[in-house]
Amino acid sequence: MLKFGKKVSYRPILVSLFYSLFTLIVAVYLQVATMYWPAIGFYLASVAIFCAILFGYYLPNLPNSFTYWEADQTTIRYNAMNYKHRISMMFFPYQNQLTTINKKDIASITVTGDFNNPKNIAYPMDFSLIYAILTPLLSVLKNPITLKLTLKNGQTIELNVSRDFAYSNQKTIAKLNQFFDSLNNSQIKIINYPDHNISFS
Repeated sequence: MLKFGKKVSYRPILVSLFYSLFTLIVAVYLQVATMYWPAIGFYLASVAIFCAILFGYYLPNLPNSFTYWEADQTTIRYNAMNYKHRISMMFFPYQNQLTTINKKDIASITVTGDFNNPKNIAYPMDFSLIYAILTPLLSVLKNPITLKLTLKNGQTIELNVSRDFAYSNQKTIAKLNQFFDSLNNSQIKIINYPDHNISFS
């Protein structure tokens, strides 16, 4: 089983809670001090901060931060990232169901991104809270690498490997080679990935 990306976790909710915690603490303090109207203002500010991070940042960027797909010999399973699905994934990440397609239903795969200049990729930064939030997105924006699957029925599906490549380009290339080697090249057209043995020397 080949696995790419990272599954959705409770991280979006936990990070949103963390950033709203300060105003929440102030609100509780003011309430204890019987300053009810200022406390209400800080409660509302805490909710606004939580919603801004969860729905303003994570909801639109979930495919970049937590894209995940896996493949075995006959099938590919991936996260379908429509907005309705994203909301349920953030609140119930471990109940998420992967969408399954059969490899024999694929007509072509178009590879996008720059494999040959890994030195230009944004590697993970030293840990801090803001870097922990932004690093996955920065990695994708720096060099988005995707596999665009076109099925025989005309449907298109985009599988992302940018995060894997940013963390370990050599390992990602090796896994991609295994993935392409598992396909029936006489039936599936591979576009823009002519060499299964890419070298960074």
